[in-house]
Amino acid sequence: MSGPRLADTRAALAAVEARLAALDAGRGPRVDGFRSAVQDVVFVASSSRGGSSVFAEMLRHSRALVHLQAEVNPFLLLAGLGPGRDGRDSDAVPPGAPFDGAVLDRGLALDAGQPAATVDPVAWAGDVAWRLQAQWPALAWDRAAVARWFDESLAAAGLDAGAPLPEGGASAVYLGVLRRAQAAGLPVDPAHCDLPPALLGPGPLPAGPPGPVVLEEPPFVVPRPWARATRAQLARPLIVKTPSNVHRLAFLAGLFPRARVRVLHLVRNPAATVNGLVDGWRYRGFHAHRLTAPLSIAGYTDRRPADAHWWKFDLPPGWQARAGEPLAQIAAFQWSSAHRATLDFLAANPGIDRLRVDFADVVGPLARRRATFARILDWLGQPVDPALAARIDALPPPVMATAAPRARRWFARAEELAPALAAPAVQALVDELGLGPPAGWT
Repeated sequence: MSGPRLADTRAALAAVEARLAALDAGRGPRVDGFRSAVQDVVFVASSSRGGSSVFAEMLRHSRALVHLQAEVNPFLLLAGLGPGRDGRDSDAVPPGAPFDGAVLDRGLALDAGQPAATVDPVAWAGDVAWRLQAQWPALAWDRAAVARWFDESLAAAGLDAGAPLPEGGASAVYLGVLRRAQAAGLPVDPAHCDLPPALLGPGPLPAGPPGPVVLEEPPFVVPRPWARATRAQLARPLIVKTPSNVHRLAFLAGLFPRARVRVLHLVRNPAATVNGLVDGWRYRGFHAHRLTAPLSIAGYTDRRPADAHWWKFDLPPGWQARAGEPLAQIAAFQWSSAHRATLDFLAANPGIDRLRVDFADVVGPLARRRATFARILDWLGQPVDPALAARIDALPPPVMATAAPRARRWFARAEELAPALAAPAVQALVDELGLGPPAGWT
């Protein structure tokens, strides 16, 4: 194969899988045969920077649904699937691809559930230890040391067993653990996590990736108190949100053998999405795939030379041929590839129930938000419960944001984006997705 090549991460990922398996042994009961126990699964299909993180965070407030704490990619990688692990050179996974089903079942069973209303220190500490190992996989984390740092951080935050979690409480506790790890000499940087800038405080920001191998893409999720799903709860819809899933929907459709499979297609106008992708490539996070040689992408590697060995966000088939284009064109390729893959899958599988939702309606005026989530929950066959209703009315804080949200942020970069947005593949999808003229885009 000519062009850029992915680094071989199989040995490194096998080593971290063994460390994580050891940590899993102390994390309490879980549903055996998890994938066979799931009765209803909903894949949120979107492009990267298409609003899926905000959307999934809002849905996590629903007690009528089952959620993953973050994205599914780490569990697929640990089970032997994904670029750099399974011998393939993109995020596409064909139906029937081999994988370690026991590893995948274990990971999903320990992660699926709902935000807990109160603090369970033992369960939370176990999740924190697992996340630290997944986020900094090159380090061998000591379970006893992490437990001590967690207890100290929990006490410093004034939280006891059974206490309700205050706003920002999970971030304060996790930052406390990371600061103690730093003090112990571990090379971790809290700025790689999805923590509020005000909490991080002043200081230099990382110039490159968090380490030589990535299992969970930064900005890293902050683990929160979490209630693991029971077998009975797996009759409810399980929401699975990861943008790169659009390139493996045919594989994923067969992953839960007894489940009803549905697709919620989340769309967002290309100007806002491509602008968000450009911001993300230039941000200190979103490292996804390490390459054997540095990239040369105008607008990216000239601005972040320490990231030059890293492809960011999803890896569509055919990415190698685009790797020398300007950044805005690569971002437009990622947007169009994601939605084309989703539409092609749905066209080939007319029996799969689907719902299309515009992200502008998810975060639009209050009446529109309420109507949109009412339509979504009606499609899911579940009620809009009080916790979700409160979050819909309040809107969530920024999630995985590179800058403060504001309407039409892409206007400031309109000239740079214009050639990429004019590409025939982009324009065809604008029409097919019914996104309307740019004058109406937010």
